[in-house]
Amino acid sequence: MSAGEPAPSSAVALESADLRIDCYVRSGVSAPIAEIVDGVVGRLESLCEAGRIDEYRVSGWPPETGAASAPSRGELVAAFERWADRNGCSIEPGFRRRERPTSPLGTESAAARERVRVPVVALALSADGDVTDPAALRGVVPYTERPNTADERTYTVDEWLSAVESDAADRDAPAAGPDPSPIPGGQR
Repeated sequence: MSAGEPAPSSAVALESADLRIDCYVRSGVSAPIAEIVDGVVGRLESLCEAGRIDEYRVSGWPPETGAASAPSRGELVAAFERWADRNGCSIEPGFRRRERPTSPLGTESAAARERVRVPVVALALSADGDVTDPAALRGVVPYTERPNTADERTYTVDEWLSAVESDAADRDAPAAGPDPSPIPGGQR
C-alpha cells in the first residue's frame, strides 16, 4: 500500500486477535511468485508472534470437487461469495466463475460446466477456523468494495496485511508526551 492510499475498510477489519487466518495458495507457481507467497507467510507469522492473530494456516486451494472430509474449491468460493453479499462487497476480480465448454458427449451437469478461477493467494478470516460457516467467517481478502460503481475499490492481500501491520505499529508506539530527554541546564 503506497502513501496516500486509504487503508482497507472495516469490511475486513481485524477487531480481535481471536481469529484464525487460512491462507490459500495456488500450486505450481513460478519462483518469483513463490517468493511473494513466502513473504505473505512471513508476514502472517509476524502477526501471529505479535499477538495480532491467534493462528494461521497455509494450504493449497482444494480441488474443484472435494472429498466429504474437506470443502471443495467451489464450496469455499460459495462461502466467500455469501460473506461478500452480506457485507455489500464482491470477491471479484480476484475470484471469477467461468463457463467451461460443454462436453460433446453431453454427460456433464450444469454445475460441472462452471469453473472457478481463484487468486494466487487469498486470506479467509474466521472465528473458529470453519471458513464455510457464515457465523464464523469474518472476512475474505482480496475483496472489492462498492462493486460496479464509480467508487469501486479492490483491496489486495498485500494492502490488507500492510494496514494490519500499520495498525499494530500504531498500537505499540508510545503515546506522545513531554520530551523524555530534556537538554541539561534548560538550554536549547
